Amino acid sequence: MTVVSRSSVALAGLTSLALAAAAHAVDLSVLGIEVTQGWQSSTNGNTLVARNATVVRVRVSLNGQTTAQPGVDAVLRIYSNGVEIPSSPVYSTNGPITAPVTPSAASIDQTINFLCVPPQSTDIDFVVTVNPFRAIAETNYANNSSSVNNKPFVCRKFVDLAYLPVNYTLGGGLPSAALIEPGTGDSFLRGIYKVGDWNYHRSPLPTFNWTQNIETSNTALLTALNDIRQNQIPAAGFARPEFIYGWLPGNPFSGNGQAIGIPGAAAFGNTESTRFQRTFAHEIGHCWGQQHNSQTLGSVGFDTEHLLRDPLNLAQLMPSTKNDVMVAGLLTSQAWVSSVTYNDAISDARSVCSGFAPSDGVGDGVGGGDAFDQSIDPAATGVIRIAGVHDHLARTVALLPAAHHELIVPTEDDPRGNLAVESYSADGALLASVRVDTRSCRESCADPKHLHRTTPLYVNLPRWVKGVEAARVVVMECSGKSAGRVLATLERTPSSPVVTALSVAPAAAGPVAFDPNTGRLTGEIRVAWTATDADGDALTADLLYSPDGGNAWIPLKVGDAGRAGGGEFVFDSAEIPASRGHNGRFRVDVSDGMNSSDHEGSQSFMLGNGAPPDVHVIGPNSNTTFKQGATVFLHGSAWDLDDQLLPETSIAWTSSLDGALGTGRQLVVRDLSVGTHTITLRGTDSGGLFTEKTITLAVTAREFNNGDFDGDGAIGGGDLAVLLSEWGGPGLSDLNLDGVADASDLAMLLSRWG
Repeated sequence: MTVVSRSSVALAGLTSLALAAAAHAVDLSVLGIEVTQGWQSSTNGNTLVARNATVVRVRVSLNGQTTAQPGVDAVLRIYSNGVEIPSSPVYSTNGPITAPVTPSAASIDQTINFLCVPPQSTDIDFVVTVNPFRAIAETNYANNSSSVNNKPFVCRKFVDLAYLPVNYTLGGGLPSAALIEPGTGDSFLRGIYKVGDWNYHRSPLPTFNWTQNIETSNTALLTALNDIRQNQIPAAGFARPEFIYGWLPGNPFSGNGQAIGIPGAAAFGNTESTRFQRTFAHEIGHCWGQQHNSQTLGSVGFDTEHLLRDPLNLAQLMPSTKNDVMVAGLLTSQAWVSSVTYNDAISDARSVCSGFAPSDGVGDGVGGGDAFDQSIDPAATGVIRIAGVHDHLARTVALLPAAHHELIVPTEDDPRGNLAVESYSADGALLASVRVDTRSCRESCADPKHLHRTTPLYVNLPRWVKGVEAARVVVMECSGKSAGRVLATLERTPSSPVVTALSVAPAAAGPVAFDPNTGRLTGEIRVAWTATDADGDALTADLLYSPDGGNAWIPLKVGDAGRAGGGEFVFDSAEIPASRGHNGRFRVDVSDGMNSSDHEGSQSFMLGNGAPPDVHVIGPNSNTTFKQGATVFLHGSAWDLDDQLLPETSIAWTSSLDGALGTGRQLVVRDLSVGTHTITLRGTDSGGLFTEKTITLAVTAREFNNGDFDGDGAIGGGDLAVLLSEWGGPGLSDLNLDGVADASDLAMLLSRWG
């Protein structure tokens, strides 16, 4: 028989209790902080861009604890050049979480996540404190904070991208407006290409009709799109966009989409529901300069604004095994972005700021360091645009009539080019020569094993060199054994075409109103013209309309062969900008291939009644739920046919529960009341016309800040001291999240005293 003393039993009991207490001891700290805007390297060193939604992901260390810890939350403070930014501190979007023993970045809820929009600065510091209000008892609070310091957030331009619904008469007409509009069509693009912001807006020109089979006219469509971007949009008095994109209805093109070159500035694609968003981003990737690749992400990606929730309900987190957007033939759900493609957009000259100054808030491209400023390149000049189709199998080039464009930078010589385009004077002297590569876009974007037979040729040569005008253009091969082989020529004939008549009248069909006393035209209008050419050359004509007496000219129809010696065009006046008073005029430009002439009608008219601006909510998606105190990033777009990019002050956000929220394309709010909100975005143009768009958001209650600012486990004098030290500014003591610690916060604190 074994005898056990009472003292031995007591000692064993105390030891057991001590071991049990040690097993449940909690000590939380920060294991890692990732700052991402869509893709981030494993070293957390990738470039970050100001004015972009940014997610800070925090992994929590349990420091030896062997079971997951529920109820863990954190707070983020952000400093710019040592000064806390107005929207700091930031509360988590998903906390409190159950912190795992071994957190993985591959799971969105194994990290505490914060949404923020840091300003432009060379020194942004992120300071994270886990368990800031000591809701969980710990053995050590001294190690609860960690930071990522000195992160630069660089300036990038507000990049202009015009989109064009293509009325494809052979394949269903116009694409669905709901699929291609801002906030849906551009969602993938915005998620992976970080610029200052995207001015993604519809083309200001009337409906664009395409009657040719896209399988054989793809190169012609790309040339037409680039002509619209390069010449027709600026000639109409609008800013020349960096890119233009044409949307086809459905997916009638076997290649999904195509870009005019790598790099380039024009592309088109499909509106097939499972692939249209990714195809758009893919083709703009070619325009940035990216070839097809076979890469995967390598690191976990993050859709920071969760823009791809609509229409496919894709998850916000992108696994590292997903494909890069430049892998050919993918669906939207199969792709995101890897390092090379992601960084190309950030480093491209079309997005890099020439310098940074605070925005003047006008968004008009004038002064104040507007991200949308567009200065004229000193190398820009009058050019002769040479365009055509290169058939790589037949080894031929079919040239379109040349065009004269203004304020264009001539095409840069490419030493790797396969074609040379040269211009000569009337006496045979060489004026300009440039090599171009027409092979870059031969690989199909649906199947990289397939090569397109034809690709576009698009070159800008100086129209004048030392006062001498180009009279002859030659296109030849410049590589391999056949270098010097001439593929096409254009030559100026002695006589220019002449427009002999131009008439404007109401069309016979459709509702129309015409007042001969005022000259006002509305409804369907017909413009007809006749032209001759002494050399007997085939003629093409462009019909243009000016709303302001001839300062800006908007093309209504381009490249019309018409009938022999003339043509006509019927259009709806509702599709064009209203004339500025009695100043609507029409003009016809006629070309015989190298020579051109124009003729302006003698009458002026009043046309149209104006249209309200295009306004869209980019994010968040409607029917999204947020936790109380979490950052809500309101992101919108507003563009007007008359005013173009609306000023920031003309874009207003309101809540059905909280009233006016603020103004601007981007607005950070974190003080929305608990409940269901109807959020309204209103854009108002200079004429007082406005458009509103609404979304519905829900805010659910949570205890994210209990008032224990000093973390001593009780609400008392120490917390009052913290509030008084932050009085009049932001901070943890801003309990009602109105951006300032004041009397209302003091009242809330006193109600919780003790």
